[in-house]
Amino acid sequence: MKRLLTFVWKLVATLAIFAALFFEFGGGYAAVPTADLSAPGTFQIANPAYPGLVGRLKARLTGATLPAPRLDTTLADVCSHAERAVFVQAAGGKTKRFKGRTHHCRDGAFATVYELTADGSYVERPIAGAPDPAYFRIQGFQLVPAEPRELWEVIRTLDVRLFLLWMLAAILVKTVGIFANIWRWQVLLGGQGIDLKFGFLTSTYFIGRYFGIVTPSTMGLDAWRLYETIRLTKRPVECTTVLAVERVIGLVGLLAVILGFMPFAGKLTQGQTFGELVAAMRIPLAGALLFGTMALLRPAWFQTLLRLVPSQRIRGFAGNVINSATAYSDKRGHLLLALGLAVVGQITTTLMYFCNAMSLGIESVTMNEVLFTSAVMTFGTFIAPSASGEGVREWVFVKLLEGRVLPAQAFFIGNLGFWIEKGPLSIPGGIILWLRKDPTLSGVTREDLERVRQEAQAK
Repeated sequence: MKRLLTFVWKLVATLAIFAALFFEFGGGYAAVPTADLSAPGTFQIANPAYPGLVGRLKARLTGATLPAPRLDTTLADVCSHAERAVFVQAAGGKTKRFKGRTHHCRDGAFATVYELTADGSYVERPIAGAPDPAYFRIQGFQLVPAEPRELWEVIRTLDVRLFLLWMLAAILVKTVGIFANIWRWQVLLGGQGIDLKFGFLTSTYFIGRYFGIVTPSTMGLDAWRLYETIRLTKRPVECTTVLAVERVIGLVGLLAVILGFMPFAGKLTQGQTFGELVAAMRIPLAGALLFGTMALLRPAWFQTLLRLVPSQRIRGFAGNVINSATAYSDKRGHLLLALGLAVVGQITTTLMYFCNAMSLGIESVTMNEVLFTSAVMTFGTFIAPSASGEGVREWVFVKLLEGRVLPAQAFFIGNLGFWIEKGPLSIPGGIILWLRKDPTLSGVTREDLERVRQEAQAK
């Protein structure tokens, strides 16, 4: 019953996070004189050539001339730009973004406006008989600027056969990545002199993924793997060292993938603030990649440098990394193989999200752009405080693919990855757990993990 209640609570929290992504602050309606609807300059669209924050800062420093942030368009054409933000000049001269896709456009043509009635409500009216003034539904602040009807439209227009085919491909390619991660774990355990069979590690790994669903995040994959391996080997230091090094290797592999895809990200790193910020971080990311690699391969080089790190927290983290890596000083072959497997694991994750995009029938982005976005998203879930990356993955896809695909489509690219990870690739762990019929495997708490560590150290 306790496990069921925990699962229900986590499901409710997950749904609440997803709902928060669509919660809108502000918005409302804005009046536009009917006579102005056909006047030049009333309607505008976002200019894709206009740079983001980083590009604007560079232009200011170099004195370069910036293009206009918005381009003029007409009433007849404003709805033909489905993926781009659209604006209207309201009464008083203020230009405001409005919800063209969901409230004013039908089949790519401008169709309706709103009328303010005597009771203070807003009623849709056809553009042919537009009231004066005509009211427009203004876009407020939303993490994902989409509405339920847009999400339903994406679902309703799916090609079921294409969707299922690509979903199967997404599951298969991610499964390859999971087995690469299990092999990496086995390689690192071998570097500590722990020889465990691949089959046992596979079952343990999938059980850990299962507990990542039905228990709080602190009792997820890593905690279960520690519990199982320490319980079996009675070597807590080595088992903990393996997971510490594995975490660093995973981050190094992820940085390598991000930097590898960055030159091919195209428009995602130009003219888009978030993409430009990521691109501007290439040197720090490359520095972190180099530091992480050398800390793994040559940890002794960095022991004396720790004193120069001003932050106690960073110094402590770096010290733990170096101390853990020192255990592999004469096992660099193990580290290099593990690093290669980490890259494989990260690439398969990005390919899973590419399959998600293809399952939705999206053709307006390139493969490299989706792969780059997926890698950045993974990095975001690594550093952002979140429960299993919930909300982070969807937001990153919406921000980086802004202007390239509809927000509802971008949301689903990320969201489908969540359900693949937590459904067909985690639920089998519960089946494995049940088939093992080991009463000691009914659950694990922090107290259990600490008890097993103490028992192992005592022996």
